Amino acid sequence: MNKLLFTIPMVFFLSLASGQAQTKKASSTTTPKSVSVAQGEVARWAGNCLRCSFEKRAWSAVNGTCYYPVDMDMKPGHYTISRRTTGGKLETATINVAEKACVQEDITNFPKKEYVNVSPQNQARAAKEAAVVNPLIRYQSSLRPAVFDLPVGKPANSLPKGEGNFGACRTINGQPRDRHTGQDYPVGVGTPVLSVGNGRVLLAANQFYSGNAVYIDHGNGLISEYFHLKSYSVKPNQTVTKGQKIGFAGETGRVTGPHLHFGVRWHGACINPGFLLIDPADMQEVK
Repeated sequence: MNKLLFTIPMVFFLSLASGQAQTKKASSTTTPKSVSVAQGEVARWAGNCLRCSFEKRAWSAVNGTCYYPVDMDMKPGHYTISRRTTGGKLETATINVAEKACVQEDITNFPKKEYVNVSPQNQARAAKEAAVVNPLIRYQSSLRPAVFDLPVGKPANSLPKGEGNFGACRTINGQPRDRHTGQDYPVGVGTPVLSVGNGRVLLAANQFYSGNAVYIDHGNGLISEYFHLKSYSVKPNQTVTKGQKIGFAGETGRVTGPHLHFGVRWHGACINPGFLLIDPADMQEVK
């Protein structure tokens, strides 16, 4: 009888100790963090961030939040992102990139024939212009500090809904062309075009494909682009402020009619500019 009474408490004690150990082990194991976005979108990791990295690229946080722009042509898959907090803690997570279907645009009876069968002279001109632009918009390891807040301002007052053609796969009179790198907004000729944030003008020039174009550096690797302008009123290295008029909408370059092409490059990634016009809290977040 006494031996039985002694055995029962011992079994209970061992079972309780084992359960406590399992509970402690489970509480010390954290669920891996992740976020899922599509090509051309932006993910965020909020909360006391100091430094951010995406594979082999790294940059500073913006107002304590890490943003991870995904290029529209990035290969779908799983990638590693990380952040360093203001307290010195290094955390990692997985960003899952999904394929974004390419909207097909087939443009027929293109009105500007010089853009259908491009002459050798214009091909050479476009290549020379690309050689100037590409170094300005690619990823830079050394960056100016951010001088913008999110969301950015609108590139035009009373901005209409975009055409939904960011990343579109295009043909002109049956001939394949490069994907569309921005969002088109149907504004009329002469509509004032505004800088979406504080910054410095990188380039303001007439280009074969983009027409009258302005590129603005807002710091932290964020470059905004405004194409097909009727005219521009800024010059390279000029400082601009959020909402400042930089030109007027038009129909210069390779276009079928008047509109504003608004594009964004962030840390070298070509992204849908609409994601910078929304509340950051509406972006996909690391959890």
